[in-house]
Amino acid sequence: MKLRDIVAVAGMLISSAAVADQTGVLFDVVLTRDGKVVSSPKVIAEFGRRVSLSEGGVMQFEGSASPPDGEGNSFTAVKLSLFENGEMKAFDEMSMLANLTKSPSVEFSVPGTNARFVVKPRMVKLPPSKG
Repeated sequence: MKLRDIVAVAGMLISSAAVADQTGVLFDVVLTRDGKVVSSPKVIAEFGRRVSLSEGGVMQFEGSASPPDGEGNSFTAVKLSLFENGEMKAFDEMSMLANLTKSPSVEFSVPGTNARFVVKPRMVKLPPSKG
């Protein structure tokens, strides 16, 4: 077997191993009103992909996180919307550079309401893909 062939096979094995042990981001979104939890959905996304969820008639969430850099930090962005006075209103877009293994959070009190969002992004192992 030539060196070029050995390198190609090794590359395939390494990339297969990386796919089998792929990580992503879990967004734990908590919406409270007057300190009481109203909604607490969770959603998982691959790094680099935008994910959204809607809790009908309560809130909407969009989020994404970049793959971790050499220091373990991911650029994470979230967009929060709240159902208020009969309509869904986008209230804030926030971003941060953080290590998702160290429990960072994004917190936002919605002006003029008793609502507060807490978004906790965490690095997680993705479930195996079916295919």
